[in-house]
Amino acid sequence: MNDTTLLHGPGAHGDFFRRLQQLTTRIHATRHVDEIMLDLSPDICALFGADRLTIYTVGDDKASLVAKVKTGMASFRQLRLPISAQSVAGYAALARRLLNLNDVYDARELQRYAADLRFQQGVDKRTGYRTTQMLVVPIVHDNEVSGVLQVINNLHGGPFDGTVVEGARYLCDTLGIAFAQRRNDAPRERMGFVGVLRAGLLGRAEVDAAVEQARRDGRDIEDVLLDDCKLKLPVVGRALADHYAVPYLAFHPGRRVPADLLAGIDRASAEVRQWLPVERNEHALYVVCIDPERVRSDDAVARLFPQARPVFCVTTRRDFAAMLDQYFGAAAESVPLAPARADKLVDAVAALVAGSQREGLSDVRIETVPGERPGEIRFTVSGILRLP
Repeated sequence: MNDTTLLHGPGAHGDFFRRLQQLTTRIHATRHVDEIMLDLSPDICALFGADRLTIYTVGDDKASLVAKVKTGMASFRQLRLPISAQSVAGYAALARRLLNLNDVYDARELQRYAADLRFQQGVDKRTGYRTTQMLVVPIVHDNEVSGVLQVINNLHGGPFDGTVVEGARYLCDTLGIAFAQRRNDAPRERMGFVGVLRAGLLGRAEVDAAVEQARRDGRDIEDVLLDDCKLKLPVVGRALADHYAVPYLAFHPGRRVPADLLAGIDRASAEVRQWLPVERNEHALYVVCIDPERVRSDDAVARLFPQARPVFCVTTRRDFAAMLDQYFGAAAESVPLAPARADKLVDAVAALVAGSQREGLSDVRIETVPGERPGEIRFTVSGILRLP
């Protein structure tokens, strides 16, 4: 007898809930949702007689659901859905309603729940997978929706039976408690983002070697991935976003500096706090930071913006360094140059300033990042100098 037939034999109901209790005990032993998806989803699927499972959590913006879909043995791709009737999981969170669908492609069945309910077919079209049955249950704790459980494709055919529905409700009660506890636990280590690098970019052995190299040399893991492993900056940024389940915000030279949000913030404090305000609208204050969980646990954002609802975005250390320069100007260079090179640099800067004045330009800014060729200096010039 295999696991998927236990629901239909004598004593099946009692055996089902004994095994479910064992799973919930393991859930309470995990540190965060990623581990549930990685370690426990096969066992949950086997018990429920399902082909696949997705667990969504409510995003920081309180308007979306975020899930991490496995793309390898220890890698994830982030999936984000609005809390609305434009998706089945979004509707379950919006209406706080359980859905047990026999065929998600049947528009008439969907409309029995809501006239504008839709099934997002994009993933099926991209992968060739055919979603049919779907049991979707909101995860609610202390009268607050914190996520959605989505059980996909009944291996026995037809809608999921009453025992599975009852078990899914019980599992969601456990998940709600677990999510609330995780919010109060110590934040996850930032280095853990290497575990969600997409399969095919780096093998597990290469990731382990990069982590060991960073520890041995006393270097940041980002520098090892970028300089030694030759990963692109957006790849590291997306891995950070998947790790923290928040958006990745890259440096963009054309982004407007929010001068109206910088009262009480200078370069020194931003370097210590490792966060910057990016934009504020009627819905939220968007904050970019190196470690979202560390910033959440601090009250600095709440002190400076007491009426705002912050939405945290993650960025790489190099992106953040460029943003600091963008907000406050380039930091002073503290590394001494050799005398001959220092003389050349002084002469080059003097010629640049003199030439800029002749051309009617001001605000000369010299970047400290080296150019592509030895001895190359990159710089930008902006503004207009008007002399009497």
